[in-house]
Amino acid sequence: MPHRVFLSSTFTDLAIYRDAVQRAIRQLGAIDVSMEHFGARDERPVDECIRLVRDESDIFVGIYAHRYGYVPDGYDASISELEYNAALASMLPRFIYILDDNHPWLPAHIDSGPSRERLLSFKTALQKRHICQTFAGHDQLATKVVADVGRHIAMQATAKVGPGIPVRDIGIESRRGPVSETPDEWSVRRNTVYADHRNVFLTHVIRPSSKPGQAFDVFVYLIRHKAEDFSDIVVAEFFLGKYWDNLVFPAIEQDGFIGISTSAYGPFLCICRVTFRDGSNLYLERYIDFEAQRTGGSGT
Repeated sequence: MPHRVFLSSTFTDLAIYRDAVQRAIRQLGAIDVSMEHFGARDERPVDECIRLVRDESDIFVGIYAHRYGYVPDGYDASISELEYNAALASMLPRFIYILDDNHPWLPAHIDSGPSRERLLSFKTALQKRHICQTFAGHDQLATKVVADVGRHIAMQATAKVGPGIPVRDIGIESRRGPVSETPDEWSVRRNTVYADHRNVFLTHVIRPSSKPGQAFDVFVYLIRHKAEDFSDIVVAEFFLGKYWDNLVFPAIEQDGFIGISTSAYGPFLCICRVTFRDGSNLYLERYIDFEAQRTGGSGT
């Protein structure tokens, strides 16, 4: 069945943005679940909106500019925030897009006073919980939504692998010719990688950045397969590239970790040289992507 994508935003200020995103969602073969079904107005029926998020949607897309939105009688939050809360409670994958503060915007569509304060509080909570994408033009927004939602849908359709699951026959021999490796030979190759790396690998975690102009704070560090002992390692040296002035950043073990922290606004390749106490070196590499937070609309 097609995925159902709930599109949440205020309407008056974001009508052309919504239209661009709706068309992009349909091009993915998904169904957009939108306020236009209620007559395209901000004062839509809140109970029905919450029901559609909770019961009729697979994915939540939230788009936020400079309006907090309509607060229904008897509620202490806008419909946009209530829709997000319903997606949170239902544990839907959530993809969040916030208008770039530097993008020109009609003054009539910019809240002031208490509404502005509530909007800022809501955005702050979103940025703490999610890796939020910024946008300017409506075409740029639609492109970002297609990339994120399309990637998520593709991941859901990816064939699962594991013990007891038959391996799919996709006619691979006709593509690359016969290959003679047996499962035992594959195991030898895999174990050789462990041995060559001395069971040491490079990994990373990311979180939304608090540094102006940066999207993510990144912790890049060594990890040892099934062990936490780094006593045989003297130093690890990290090279991140020209945006870090082509400097090499050394790190030694501290509190059980060997790694560095940095901030970035886009993905990058990290190279690390590990020096062991016996004088040998190991070169590791890690592509620092931000997909872990984007795919699936992470956040709790």
